[in-house]
Amino acid sequence: MSVKKLASLSFALALVYSISLPARAELLKNLKTDGSIETRSFGIDNETDRNGRKDDYRAETNARLMLGGAFDLLDDVHARVALTNNHAFFGENADGTTPTARIGGNGSSDLNSLQSNTFVDNAYVKIDKVFGHVDLTMGRQFYGDSNDPNIYFGPNNDDILSVNALDIFRTDADIMGWAKFQGIAGKVADTGAIGAGSNTDSDLWGVEVNTDKVIPKGNLAVNYYTAQVKAVKPPAVGNNTLSTLGIRAMGDILAGLGYHAEYIQDFGRNSTIAGTPAYDGDAYILGVHFGHDLAAGYPIRAKLEYARGSDDFASIAPSHRFGLIWGEHSTAGPSTLTPTATNGGAFYGNSAVSLTNLKVITAGIGTTCPKTHIGVDLAWYRFMYDANLGGVGVSAGTEYDLILSYKHSENVSFEVNAATFQVGTSLQNPTALQPGSGTAPVGTNPITRLGADVKIKF
Repeated sequence: MSVKKLASLSFALALVYSISLPARAELLKNLKTDGSIETRSFGIDNETDRNGRKDDYRAETNARLMLGGAFDLLDDVHARVALTNNHAFFGENADGTTPTARIGGNGSSDLNSLQSNTFVDNAYVKIDKVFGHVDLTMGRQFYGDSNDPNIYFGPNNDDILSVNALDIFRTDADIMGWAKFQGIAGKVADTGAIGAGSNTDSDLWGVEVNTDKVIPKGNLAVNYYTAQVKAVKPPAVGNNTLSTLGIRAMGDILAGLGYHAEYIQDFGRNSTIAGTPAYDGDAYILGVHFGHDLAAGYPIRAKLEYARGSDDFASIAPSHRFGLIWGEHSTAGPSTLTPTATNGGAFYGNSAVSLTNLKVITAGIGTTCPKTHIGVDLAWYRFMYDANLGGVGVSAGTEYDLILSYKHSENVSFEVNAATFQVGTSLQNPTALQPGSGTAPVGTNPITRLGADVKIKF
């Protein structure tokens, strides 16, 4: 029996047990449930080829259902189980093929399909005040901030509404009222076979210390993480070990005006292949944001940010997203493209959330009508490559986003959006081909996207 089936069955049996045997009903007397339903619909054109002459428009609606429960096992021991179901109502893959393992759109689904698309993303217990000072959390859990450029495990804000989690031991402690400490150690993936020399697990450990006692109206944090993917030896001569050292400062300057600054330095080496250079890339983000209510009661929000990563920068599990097209389309879109001017000879990263070889300038402004609860947000993103690899230039493109939102209630919201990505010179299609190729020249057209989201929390 798989782990997800066992966890689901255990949670269900615990509920039945508490109901059928009143003497043990106190086990779940403090049960608190929570969850969310999200749908993301979009239609996008020229997504991968930037060519308006091809009929590659696609539309899709994805959904994510999350259902969790937390309860007390003892006065000082707490537990949580959370299930996630991801599926698409209708649509097709970016290459035009029919999607597989998806519920709906192609007739009614059976319970086997439902079970195959339901996952246990939280299954942990927390023990309070071990040794009188340390909170210990053990099991499958989320970790980090959803806007972190280096490490985050949780619900993702991408086009397929994916979720990732990890199995770790986590410790949280207060350091004499001056700082907060958190440490983690565990696995991202357990793929190793049993036996000496066959371990290919992906391990993760690290610490972060943050304090609000150093910077007035701000917080200063320092963290160190190591992610190690083990390889079978031989033929590999070592493991792929990436370590990162980061420092982050954020806080308020004056009424409504705040800042965020972060720097990350890489260490380690991919020793699975002899002679591979060490990890020595770096990245940083500098930003300011503003939020304040005008005299008429209209809140104004604004953001200006500059992010840069070297061409050899590597991150562990980043989640800092830029734009509806570049940032949300994590499996396709301009962030995954190879510049065509070198006939595919250069590679410029392959992740919508990676800062590898990338510079991004972000500017945004928005407001919400206090009477209608309708919000309007405009955003502009300028994407440039940090290094001119392959001699194709550094201009990736410019994205413009328009988002209209409506807050029906505290827990229900709607959103419609439109975006266009103006292709830069590094991603333009060739206008002329080699003589005798027999193929017509290919033009370059913008990538366009229309979308709508629904979010319900309960």
